[in-house]
Amino acid sequence: MFKKFLLIFFLCTVVEIAPLHAITLNEAIEIALKNNPEFLIQKQKLLEAKEEKRAKKAINYGKIIALGSYTRYNIPRTLAPIVPPISPDVITSKDITSAGIVYDVLLFNGFADITAVKIADLSENTSKIKLNITKEQLVFNVKSLYFKILAMESQKEAALTYYKALKILYDNVAKEVALGKKAKIDLLKVAADLENASFNMENIKNSIDSLKAMLAALIGVDEIEDVAPVNDDEKINNFIDVKDTYKYKLSEIEVRKSKKALKKSKSLYYPKIGFSAYYGNNYAKGEKEELWQAGITVNWLLFDFGSRKSQLQKAKISHMNAILQLKKTELELKSFIIDAQNKIATAVEKVKSVKRQLEFLSKVKEAEKIKYEKGASNMYDLLFAYAKYQDAKSNYIDALYNLRIQKAYLNYLLAGEK
Repeated sequence: MFKKFLLIFFLCTVVEIAPLHAITLNEAIEIALKNNPEFLIQKQKLLEAKEEKRAKKAINYGKIIALGSYTRYNIPRTLAPIVPPISPDVITSKDITSAGIVYDVLLFNGFADITAVKIADLSENTSKIKLNITKEQLVFNVKSLYFKILAMESQKEAALTYYKALKILYDNVAKEVALGKKAKIDLLKVAADLENASFNMENIKNSIDSLKAMLAALIGVDEIEDVAPVNDDEKINNFIDVKDTYKYKLSEIEVRKSKKALKKSKSLYYPKIGFSAYYGNNYAKGEKEELWQAGITVNWLLFDFGSRKSQLQKAKISHMNAILQLKKTELELKSFIIDAQNKIATAVEKVKSVKRQLEFLSKVKEAEKIKYEKGASNMYDLLFAYAKYQDAKSNYIDALYNLRIQKAYLNYLLAGEK
């Protein structure tokens, strides 16, 4: 009767109880996209880039300035400049107040302002792509931590089952030692294994707590009580050309920006043509005089001791660096994608291998069960056969989650749009 009780206890798998406050993977991703500081910062940078673009466009329309002044002179001045014919009743005063409006606009500066708008537009696109990259990276990091927690939870379950098996084995051997059926050295061996199993459980528990803390910080919450199982497999996105990925497009835009910056630096050699208009009134002794003027100015820098030449050369170097960085990005992406695909292939083979091991150990466990029921083996063999089966089961689940992590990483690399 005692043997049957032990057999039922050890061969029953641990019942999984769904946590009351478990967060799902989709919920974790959704919360992260709302709370993660890095993602929110990138959103603000996109808004900043849009405002910068508006500012650059507005510059091309010039500016209107309201002017006002009060001046006291040492001798009386005319309210307006004297022009022929000179009249003897011209109003003069030591105190003159003026108010008016000035409109200034740069008509031509070598297309520098127009180029600046195009650069600002590219900067906005850069911010959009960076936001997408940040999002994809955040999703991958959440998935990675989430899958690691689930894998550790399965290891914790196997470790607990193994510990319970060793504990009862220890108690059983202790009784046999007391009856003189076994040597004390056998009890010490089990005690050593029991101590190691206890440490392993505590180590796994601490690792899970650390991973949960990291996930909580990543998604922007105070703590995570538990995570819910994930039943759906991680599907790999359809392969797209490397040049369609966000990372490549980001480098490509930097090349275009550097080219525009090079064009802008060439505008330093062109003249600057501006238009200015003024309308206002001068006031003194209760009288006013209407004034207005309009004019065009030309400003052409002839010599600056090599300053413009250096700026142009610097822009050329920056453009060349951007081209080289684009090529580097392309080569790295191809390398990373191949490496990720190979890791997925390795992970798939590991899942198959561990699954076969699990099938073999399942048969060993069943064989030990039959031998024990017939009295052909002892409790020690049965318990350790069951422990090895649980360990293989844990490794199998761990391999499955590692495969999901590798697939999620490949999806992160392939993220982009045509």
